[in-house]
Amino acid sequence: MTKKYSKFLPSIAEDFSLENFPYYWVTQVHAQYIQNVDHALKKYGLDNSRRRILLSLKSKPHASVSDLSEMVISKMSTTTKIVYRLKDEGLVETYSCEDDARITRVVLTDKGQQMTNKINDLTNVVLEQSFEGLTPLQIEKMMESLKYIFRNLAH
Repeated sequence: MTKKYSKFLPSIAEDFSLENFPYYWVTQVHAQYIQNVDHALKKYGLDNSRRRILLSLKSKPHASVSDLSEMVISKMSTTTKIVYRLKDEGLVETYSCEDDARITRVVLTDKGQQMTNKINDLTNVVLEQSFEGLTPLQIEKMMESLKYIFRNLAH
């Protein structure tokens, strides 16, 4: 391990403070974001897991359950349960892929499309709150850094 990162690592720095550990802040921000989003979604009877699937389908219509699982970084069994819960709620429909019947594809219903619009309205409020005091350039730089870190961790 090189010394250039030692102040950020709990096992190396003698005077380590949890507030110097970058993943402490990543998890704190994520947990607070989820808490705020869940609170906002409660009025529609939704939670963050279902929100993530619905918004993934909005960006990739007719995705397979496997695609959705990768997009939301969730186990296939968990994603399948969420998809069928959404189907029971009338927000999505499923069908077998014409080319390979083993693949289940998922599509938003009209009710699901309407719900994604409501979700976006609610989450925009949370996003505006979270980015208050930051410039668009600061947000872009943060996203660039997070994408870079993600790529490092993903391989």
